[in-house]
Order: sequence, then C-alpha cells, then structure tokens
Amino acid sequence: MATDNVNVIEPLGNRGEALLKTNTVDGETILVKLKGSFGEAFVVTDRRIYILKYGFMAGRTFRGQCTAYRFNQITGLESRKTLVTGILEVLTATDRDTGSKTLWGVGKKSAVRADNTIAYSLMFQGASFQRGFSIARETIQEAVSANTVYAVGHESAADEIGKLALLRDKGTLTEEEFQAKKRQLLGR
Repeated sequence: MATDNVNVIEPLGNRGEALLKTNTVDGETILVKLKGSFGEAFVVTDRRIYILKYGFMAGRTFRGQCTAYRFNQITGLESRKTLVTGILEVLTATDRDTGSKTLWGVGKKSAVRADNTIAYSLMFQGASFQRGFSIARETIQEAVSANTVYAVGHESAADEIGKLALLRDKGTLTEEEFQAKKRQLLGR
C-alpha cells in the first residue's frame, strides 16, 4: 500500500489542539499530527517530537500532558503491530523496557498510559501512522546528519591547527604565520 499520499495532519480536538499550542514554540513547523485511539497524539515538527496525552483512557481526565523529545535525545522509534492495533514508541537513553508495553498492559506496561507511546487502530489509522513514522525517522536522520557534518567540520579545523603547530615547532612557520592561519581556520 502506497503511503506517500496519506494524510498525516489531522485535527486533535479542542483539548489536544490546546495542549499542542501551549507546548510548541513560535516558528515550529508541524510535519505530522496524528490522533491516537485513546486521547493521545503523535506530533512531529521540524525541531522535535511530541507525545500528547489528554484523554480519560490515557489517564489524563482533567489535565493533559505533553512530553517533548529533541531529535538528539531520541535513540530510536519503535513500531509494533498486533492483529488490530499498533503501538508507536519513542525511545531515549532512559527507556530500556521496549517491547513490554502493550495495549492491555497495566501500570508501567500500559502503552496507552506510558509517556512515550501512542496506540492506534491499524484498520483506520495504520497507513497514516506508517507514513508519520517514516517522516519522523527521515526528519531525525536529517537533523542528526546536519549535526554530524558540523562536528566533522570543527574536527578537521582542529586537526589542521595541530598540523600547523607541528610546523611552527619545527621552525617551518613563524609564530606570526601560525597565529594568522589559526585565526583564519577558526573564523570559518
């Protein structure tokens, strides 16, 4: 089934929209906004992923909860499917109990009530969540790649300065030449 043309932006209802609005930052672009089955939502922006819980079944009868994950905090996204339901889980370094949360679980094993999971209907929402999951993974990968390129650039400048220092110590470069080249490299 092709999921490229599937709608991944849907209304969350009054409580969900209000909770999202109070937690997002001005200028954030929403890429994915999907409502789960039990008063919960999965939202991906250009800056982070949000898991919203605002329904009775999600354990938030009177007050909603929003858990935000910066892309550099996320170690993985997990998608598990049963016969009729799916569970999407955001993993971080502190989440070590993946796979044990289920739709029918109780307490810490409840996928509906856990802060980092969303339960959804495979029949009615499967294609949307599959596409949203793909967009989330692509966005995280792009963000991580952008940070890696930045770090590598700084690492190579440091390597060049180290090589120049060796040339200075050997007497090939004067102190003034070394300092000028160092300023140039750091000014990039």
